[in-house]
Amino acid sequence: MKKGLGTGLIILAGMSVIGALGFAQIIENPTKPTAENAGRVLGLSEIWRIVDKGGEFYFQSPRRLQIAFDGTIFVADEKEFLKFSADGKFLKNIYKGGQGPGEISGTFFHSILGRELFIQDLNSWRLWRTDLDGVFQEQIDLKKRDAGYLIGVVPEGFLFQRVIWPPRSEWTGRLVDVPYVVDFHPKDGSEIREVARFHTRAFLSGGSATSWDSRINVISPDRKLLYAYFGRDYLIEVVDLAAGKIIKRFKRSYPKIPHEERRWEADFRKKNGSPKIEYETDISGLFPVGGKIWVATSTEDKAKGRLIDVFDRDGRFIDTFFLGSRGSLMAVGEGFIICQETNEDETVIIAKYRIDSPQ
Repeated sequence: MKKGLGTGLIILAGMSVIGALGFAQIIENPTKPTAENAGRVLGLSEIWRIVDKGGEFYFQSPRRLQIAFDGTIFVADEKEFLKFSADGKFLKNIYKGGQGPGEISGTFFHSILGRELFIQDLNSWRLWRTDLDGVFQEQIDLKKRDAGYLIGVVPEGFLFQRVIWPPRSEWTGRLVDVPYVVDFHPKDGSEIREVARFHTRAFLSGGSATSWDSRINVISPDRKLLYAYFGRDYLIEVVDLAAGKIIKRFKRSYPKIPHEERRWEADFRKKNGSPKIEYETDISGLFPVGGKIWVATSTEDKAKGRLIDVFDRDGRFIDTFFLGSRGSLMAVGEGFIICQETNEDETVIIAKYRIDSPQ
């Protein structure tokens, strides 16, 4: 396994660089980006919207939206795996409950590569391949591999993330460091290779555990890089998948957003004695597109929408704008975005917007 991480110095004009022992250097960006019209509201025009009023499917908590090469859209939901056409028309529900080939018994993850769809059933630790119509092709055995959960697929194999929980003796009602390891599993069954290791915190008490930090992993469109956010503070790490090392770490000065405690969080805190969360995690999503990375922040304006930061391939803070949609960002493409929104009657919808000239 490759364990070394890059430590080369990165020098960029107009930016200061802070060293971090054992990691790629941190690129420290200024508070303001380089774009002159930064802080604007993004101009959007609706292309289509998907609403579950026809009875063919329902939206409860749609997530992990992915787009195939032909524009076909796949969305995971509760006991549903929905396929839509590029123009937002419902095509089919791929989900089949059960333990047989191509059947799903619980929580699942999926990833698209070319004309193939890969699905992992976490309950049975199975991974299989289908075509884009969901027709079963091949099952891949994971029982003999400590695979964790599927992050994505690259031409040579699979990326999985596994957690290394501390021994139960350390579950004593305190915040504990928990390593998360990203492994590359070659398709030919050869040796598994570690490509990155991150650390987050979890509150462990008796038989209860709750994650304290965010964990986001996103593969670049060219399948060469992994963008990662682990923690609560604004720091993005970039992993070179072939080299198996972190090659960039970048951040920017960001004002903390106070956390609004949910009822279940208050109940857990009172029962287990966990600390109270003071601030939201700085980042809620990463969206690589066109050589840039869109970063969904924790800042949201009721009228303007979510604040999005944009960095170039070198980690330079080049733009920031408000999304212009009241929903949460699900996908970004060349000239468009897809968002999840909620109507006044609490109906969940998925909407696609064309990005027009900035307002």
